[in-house]
Amino acid sequence: MKKWLIMILMIFILGGCYDYNELNELAIIVGIGIDYTDNEYVITYEVLSNNENKESANTKSYTVTKKHENLAQALDLTADALPKKAYFSHADLLILSENVAKEKMNTIIDYLLRNKNIRETLNVVITKNPEEFLKSTSKNLAVVSNSVNDAITADKTSGSYASKKEFINLVREILSFGQDAAVSVVDIGEDKVNFTALALFHDYQMVAKLPKEEAAMYNLLRNEINNVILTYPFGNETVTNSVYRSNIKIKVSAQKIKVTGSVEATILANDANIDIKNVENITEMEKTFGYLLDQKIKDFISDLQKAKADILYFGQKYYINSRNKDATLWQQADIDVDINFNISKKGIIFEVQNAN
Repeated sequence: MKKWLIMILMIFILGGCYDYNELNELAIIVGIGIDYTDNEYVITYEVLSNNENKESANTKSYTVTKKHENLAQALDLTADALPKKAYFSHADLLILSENVAKEKMNTIIDYLLRNKNIRETLNVVITKNPEEFLKSTSKNLAVVSNSVNDAITADKTSGSYASKKEFINLVREILSFGQDAAVSVVDIGEDKVNFTALALFHDYQMVAKLPKEEAAMYNLLRNEINNVILTYPFGNETVTNSVYRSNIKIKVSAQKIKVTGSVEATILANDANIDIKNVENITEMEKTFGYLLDQKIKDFISDLQKAKADILYFGQKYYINSRNKDATLWQQADIDVDINFNISKKGIIFEVQNAN
């Protein structure tokens, strides 16, 4: 009996100590920035801080940057420069420079897929200078990487200008037939994270950037929206709508891209002072806004055709329907859009929300 008690006691004592690292002995990396300039990879890690070596108690992270002409060595050099052992399990953000997105995606993807330390589910965004971006800590941006991820989540209820893209999904889109990738472009201004554009990829290369409003069209056409803000002229003034639901289908044939479906919207601002309790006025608004939304979608798809960036998977859709493996046919196809625009009603009372 005593032997069993001793064995059980040893399990508890030794089990708690085996292969265990105290958190204060680790450099917890939350964001990874990769740039490529002057023929060298520039790696920046954002690391959680205990503020011991920081002038401001508002910031909760610091950065370490190193460079080398070889990607693997650049990453290792940056980890070696940390005051403690690098810990990557909390890294949730990968920030790529535009130079990397245009020139070095093949190398980045190949290495990171084989790197066991880096999670495949971390979010990916693009900015001009990842090092400077990650250094932009402040009272409101105590940990920049966390602020970016929070902004991506918050954007789903404030405008749908962000495209959430995990690294593994970016890789899948780049490697799959009839698919291309789209990634949010970000910067920091007025002490907050801003989504400024939508970066379009073809194969391993960023080929174009579209304004952030186009990101809303991208999310809408994928039925991944919570709130798309659309402001349209109505008479001499404007009316602003919030599209909160979309049910859109895309069919691709050899000659045509056909977009059909419906959207549900609420009125946010009625600067045109339309009598929205009048059913006829609402019906007229739905027709007008439906037509204008159709034009926006046509313009968006036309921009994709010009950039040759198949972020809506037209090539894949055509292959599924025809079994013809032509990934370029969609680029010359006519575009036909017919979306039913429905304004939310509550009985005969129409409510206008305050736009924030």
